[in-house]
Amino acid sequence: MAHRTVSKNRFKTLGKTLAKNGIGIKYMIDWSDPERSNTDQPYLGSGKYNGIEGWYFTKSNNDNFTSKEKKIIKETLLNKGFKCKSIDDYEIEWDNDRSYSPSFSFILNK
Repeated sequence: MAHRTVSKNRFKTLGKTLAKNGIGIKYMIDWSDPERSNTDQPYLGSGKYNGIEGWYFTKSNNDNFTSKEKKIIKETLLNKGFKCKSIDDYEIEWDNDRSYSPSFSFILNK
């Protein structure tokens, strides 16, 4: 299933539900605002997971997800029609050139 078939509102709802359960994710920045505030649209990355198109959300800070948070993420995704593919901790490349915030990837649950 292609990305364009999933409404942006579905991701907004998912982001709000995660926030209500204590999971902070990054949001898009409103570049027209001099204070560069966040919009209500989660920052949505895309990827392929075992050949299946999907997405990822990045955590709003660099603290790794706790066991409780991982459980909440998986349950919330399932309740909203998605399936968790991975939950990744903060990572720094071997040469300290780049770092990657904690994130989780998901696909549509068919």
